[in-house]
Amino acid sequence: MGPTPVLDQFLGSLGELVQNRDGAKVQDFLQIEPPLSDIYERMIEELRNNFPPCPKSDAELLQRCDRLVPRSKGSSSWTAFPTFLKLYLTFLRDVKTENLLETYNLLKALLNQCVLALGDSQMGVVVLPTVLYLSKVLAKLAMGLDRRPDLIAHILRMEGQPDQDDTVEKVTLVEKSANVVREAFIKCLTDRTGTPGPHGKPEGKRIGIYLMANLCLKLLFQCGKLRNAEQMFASITAQSPPLAYFPASQRVTYLYYLGRYLFANNLFFPAQTALQAAYDQCHRQATSQRHLILTYLIPCNIILGRFPSRALLQRPEAHGLAEQFEPLCRLITRGDYLAFRQHLSLSSPTAEWFARKGILLTLRNRCEILVWRSFARKVFINGGFHGDPQAQAQRGPPPYLYLNKAVVATRWLQSQHALSGNDPAGATAALNKYGSQVIFEPTDSEYAGLSGEDEYTGPQDSEILAEYGDYIAPDGFYNDEGYWQPSETGQLVDGEPYDDYGDCDVYPYSDEPEDSRYSHTPSPLMREIESIFASLLTQGLMRGYLTHRNPRFAIPGARLRGALPTGFPNVWQTIFSHENEDSSVPGWVQPPPTGFNAPRANGGAGGAGGAGGGRVVNLSGARPVGVQ
Repeated sequence: MGPTPVLDQFLGSLGELVQNRDGAKVQDFLQIEPPLSDIYERMIEELRNNFPPCPKSDAELLQRCDRLVPRSKGSSSWTAFPTFLKLYLTFLRDVKTENLLETYNLLKALLNQCVLALGDSQMGVVVLPTVLYLSKVLAKLAMGLDRRPDLIAHILRMEGQPDQDDTVEKVTLVEKSANVVREAFIKCLTDRTGTPGPHGKPEGKRIGIYLMANLCLKLLFQCGKLRNAEQMFASITAQSPPLAYFPASQRVTYLYYLGRYLFANNLFFPAQTALQAAYDQCHRQATSQRHLILTYLIPCNIILGRFPSRALLQRPEAHGLAEQFEPLCRLITRGDYLAFRQHLSLSSPTAEWFARKGILLTLRNRCEILVWRSFARKVFINGGFHGDPQAQAQRGPPPYLYLNKAVVATRWLQSQHALSGNDPAGATAALNKYGSQVIFEPTDSEYAGLSGEDEYTGPQDSEILAEYGDYIAPDGFYNDEGYWQPSETGQLVDGEPYDDYGDCDVYPYSDEPEDSRYSHTPSPLMREIESIFASLLTQGLMRGYLTHRNPRFAIPGARLRGALPTGFPNVWQTIFSHENEDSSVPGWVQPPPTGFNAPRANGGAGGAGGAGGGRVVNLSGARPVGVQ
């Protein structure tokens, strides 16, 4: 074995830093990202010449590294650190940067061992900066490979990984990295240094709680496994110090990911609260970060009924967002449900940006009810009865709107789209005879001709016959007498619908129910409009009641405020008044309340069993002190 002056100097200096518990400089010493400086290259050359890959050399390296650990009475319990340091040296010696998958595996094993070293109750905090550094490098490599799977596709084929069982959910490199980072997060969260729980301040390894949580959340969002973050937020709520005790950069990043998680789980008001706090606390010069927060804060507010102001969209951090959200807000205000669906349809070029941000389906599902509210409001303004100002309140009827006017307005919208030709699917809704009259669904080929417009000639497509032949064109059937009756291929067993059932009362596809004895039965479109109005009333977006025999929407109690403010309250104020009853945000640990009116642990507002701050005590009958 030849001399190793660089390695000896490296280990000696590192040992002094460990003795001094200088974690920041320890992390600065343990560099792995290329390009490395010349002194590291010389150390790597010494390792390759004197410690070639073999069990004996690795044992000698471990023996050298074991001397760096502080000892008490000749022994040390921090056995994980020498093993980690040995893995670090062998990583520098063996890594081949051109083999990205092997580099990832070596780096993940190195981080795993570093997390084990972090678990030591006495010395673990020394490697906390190193754990964070290695986690960032591993996350960067994993996300880069996730975006460019072609870089490792040939290696995966050589290892036979594509031959795995397709029924088992595959774990990506990003998810594997998140699992390792989560272990480091748990080590930080469960540290017993200082006062635990929401009343304690971050000390020891607990200062890394949100550093590791933010990195883990970043990886989980990258691989689309948000459900794995639920336990993280629950653990933070139960054990973490208040978020306010941590630096602003950690607070903003955590609130951003928390807001996105709540948004993805349809908890829009808590999500808006978290995202708004992240935006308010983000530095004004961090334009890109504020832009990212606004990308999700604006749609969250739109769903809650609050549109972005022009002043907000003109800020530097909102550059490019006006082009995406202003047309959406105009469509919601207009009340044209067909134009709204066309704007956010999967085939629309405007929907591509929303899809990339992961908010397309949420906007489609959650904003359409606001479109219908605008539609109902406009129909009421133009065709409703607003009340007689001359009549007395006791005698005059309340404002109301006949729902058949909403039906006419819906048909008019459909006809306008049919004339424009810009929305074939929406235009066809006006002619739809199957099920919903509002939502267009293309007619199934098996049911063609049931409307009476086209004569049914049987299935002609060989693919349909091959797949559904047993159902629509069987070889035969049993007749009324129980005998087998052969059937020619391609013929309906029960005959033509109009020949057999055209005159029956149970015929469900009558084109003109008004001409029959069931003329009082509402049309499918009327049923849908009534259901939409009922949904708006249930959600509090409209106020009043519905009558069903002569379908109409009535607005009682409108004499003082007027029909529009009473029947169509402000959406944001309605939701805010309901949701603000509980202002807590899941996953956001707030400092305990302080001051004279703060409730105490025993549930009282003041002293034990007596009147305290915040309570009103009647002293009118109290006697002076000393009076018997």
